[in-house]
Amino acid sequence: MNADLEHLVVLQAQDLELKRLRQELAEAPRRVAAAEAARAKSEAALTAAKSALLKEETLRRSQEVDIAERRTKIARLRKQMETATSAAQITALEHEIQFSEEAIAKLEDEELASLERTDQQEAAKSAAAKALEENTAALAAERASGIALVARNDAAIVAIEAERKALRAKIAESSEGEAALSNYDRIAKAKGTGLSEAVDHKCSACQMMVRPQRWNDLIGREHDHVIFTCETCGRMLFWDPRRDSPVRWAAGEKLVGEKPTSTEPQP
Repeated sequence: MNADLEHLVVLQAQDLELKRLRQELAEAPRRVAAAEAARAKSEAALTAAKSALLKEETLRRSQEVDIAERRTKIARLRKQMETATSAAQITALEHEIQFSEEAIAKLEDEELASLERTDQQEAAKSAAAKALEENTAALAAERASGIALVARNDAAIVAIEAERKALRAKIAESSEGEAALSNYDRIAKAKGTGLSEAVDHKCSACQMMVRPQRWNDLIGREHDHVIFTCETCGRMLFWDPRRDSPVRWAAGEKLVGEKPTSTEPQP
């Protein structure tokens, strides 16, 4: 394989890893913010449940006072009936007693409905309290994870940037390498990646077929000095001979000249 192209394969692996690390750094504050929002929501739900319970308790106290007052009134009316001297007075008192008894029955029904609502609100309060506890723990874990991720990724970025700088300088030592590097930068800026591996007669980036002659030139040794491009997407093509070797490998490893590190089947 063309030496400059091989270096560019490693460079692209570094660039993609830097992108991933920086995306994780950008995502960490968003995850913390989401955890904070979830905790705030559960806290608001708990506050609302407590407020609803207090409202129902206040309502029932008012109903109980009203019921007690009406019962006192009924007792007073019954005493008045004992001293009533006419049928009209007795009828009027009976109507008042009946009205108060109906009001008491209605208040008792409302009190029972309030107790049922209270049971529901107690369940909502318990659920909200549990959610708040869980979300508080999740927020603490997310903050700790974010701190660790920032430290880990910052260190990794510094190390990769140093390797990347040295590799770019090595590529640019020759005029051919400098031109290849410039072409790589231009394509990567426009398409996200500057290189694409050719696999099974296809460009793995755009999935378009590579012409048979181009494929033969790509995998042949007589054209190692040439860097071929995909005729569809314009990315620089490379073919990895390890595709035909039963060894495990990772993107960005040196493509040629190294002994296999494992005899496990290729994924």
